Amino acid sequence: MTTPREAWYLHCTPDQVGEDAIVVGDRGRVLLATELLDDAVLLNEDRGLTTATGSHRGRRVTVSAFGMGAPVAAVVVEELASIGVRRVLRLGTVMTAGPSELGDLVVAHGAIRNEGTSAGYLPIGYPAVPDFELTARVEAAARATGRPVRTGIYETADGFYTDLMRREDPERQAELVARRRLQHVVGADMETSAVLVVARALGIAAASLCLASVSGSDYSKLDAEPRREAELDLLRAGLEALAAE
Repeated sequence: MTTPREAWYLHCTPDQVGEDAIVVGDRGRVLLATELLDDAVLLNEDRGLTTATGSHRGRRVTVSAFGMGAPVAAVVVEELASIGVRRVLRLGTVMTAGPSELGDLVVAHGAIRNEGTSAGYLPIGYPAVPDFELTARVEAAARATGRPVRTGIYETADGFYTDLMRREDPERQAELVARRRLQHVVGADMETSAVLVVARALGIAAASLCLASVSGSDYSKLDAEPRREAELDLLRAGLEALAAE
């Protein structure tokens, strides 16, 4: 008897996932998504790679957590693709940059590849760009939430305390803020460029929509309740984008 192929770390088989997937960092966001999905089933909790499948407006959607950083995000995207996922949408958080403000939804039109993982898939000169059709749907769904929406280029980096923030080194932090402003960066994270490049390498569509949850200049953060409401809007926008025809 032939057994369905099981993803190595996600422990899911092709019959358990949809063709559309949302990837998130925080496993709590998977659990929050299950509140919005119909008939949601929790599939995996191993290594914190919490994964669930449900449906939204009749379309089957899988939601999977990767924790933090490009290496594991790439593992999750690759495993999802190996068991039949054809579109991946990153829904996460970014540090504000440029015009972005706390509570904004930020749509990636591309990302600077300052992480090392994606170079294992495609050379560094290869652009980290999303699927344009999916991104247009994501942007429309984000605007429909009524929240301010920013669009543009992310910076993705490996080191949170070395590349994204220098809390104990104001001079270095000022340099980071100035450089991002000069490069017209709208948000900084640790995963988007890897998700986009890995998806391109695997021949699947990908996009990234994130909530601006931390200030890149003074490190202020959204309070717990406003953040929960914003994350619900983030998830609703992602689900609507995947359901759009």
